[in-house]
Amino acid sequence: MATYKLFVSDMDGTILHNHTRIAKETAEVVREAEAQGIRFAIATGRNYFNAKEILDEVGLSCPIVSSNGGRVLTETGEVLHEIDLTTEDALKVVSVLHQDHKYADVFYEMYSEAGLVASRMDLIEAAMENLKQNGDDRSLEMYEFFRKRYYVNEDVKLVEDIEHFIQHEAGRVYKFIAFSSHFEKMSALWAEIDEQVDGVYVTSSGDDNIEVMANGADKGHGVTKLAEHFGVDLSDVVVIGDNLNDVPMFEVAGKGIAMANSHEELIKISDHVTERHDEYGVAKALKRVMNGEWK
Repeated sequence: MATYKLFVSDMDGTILHNHTRIAKETAEVVREAEAQGIRFAIATGRNYFNAKEILDEVGLSCPIVSSNGGRVLTETGEVLHEIDLTTEDALKVVSVLHQDHKYADVFYEMYSEAGLVASRMDLIEAAMENLKQNGDDRSLEMYEFFRKRYYVNEDVKLVEDIEHFIQHEAGRVYKFIAFSSHFEKMSALWAEIDEQVDGVYVTSSGDDNIEVMANGADKGHGVTKLAEHFGVDLSDVVVIGDNLNDVPMFEVAGKGIAMANSHEELIKISDHVTERHDEYGVAKALKRVMNGEWK
């Protein structure tokens, strides 16, 4: 019988069978775990509303650590914790991103109290074309993801003057995420933001992106807040993920499980490695925790 009390899963590359959905089979295993007394939660870089929409599609209701720890909400949407970028730091991040001579093919999104926001549609179109031309599986998967985001669902607000938007309309700014299929530019952008903006934490959920939050907005802090809310000791928490932005929650939890498709640095610090995200790796790991195989 399982002894762990809280199981927290990342989304992309982890519980999502692809970039858009949770498999029904996985959702059933989550419900089995909850029936055994194991609480289930999500910790993701995605914004809260997008994460909740994906969970709703398979009938799951659970707490969500969103924006990499920028926001922590209960299953009913009650905010337990929020930490946002200062206006000054948000503007500094934008100033680095807008150096077109360096980052001409990089586009970015901003998660804010006013919703998911993007600027410079020309950069988005250029990046989309690069993804399409690359032709590898990851690029084509990302191309389809962004095509639906911008041209089908249209769930991103486009603004002409993002500096003005940050100062007057955004409200709280929780996160920036920047994308490029030119991996060396992602590394350079990471280093430059890290050096020039003091109040931020920079991480990544893949070689083709970087994520920027306020210091203290990470999945480790988010999982800790959830555990405190439920009165669960961190030693009784299991986390599962696939990339560098999952490292902070691996560092605080009693058990860390990496996906077979994980970044090598995450695998190094994991207690166990489960199957790939497209091989029901989360469901299989959760079953092993439930039956006591992974104690």
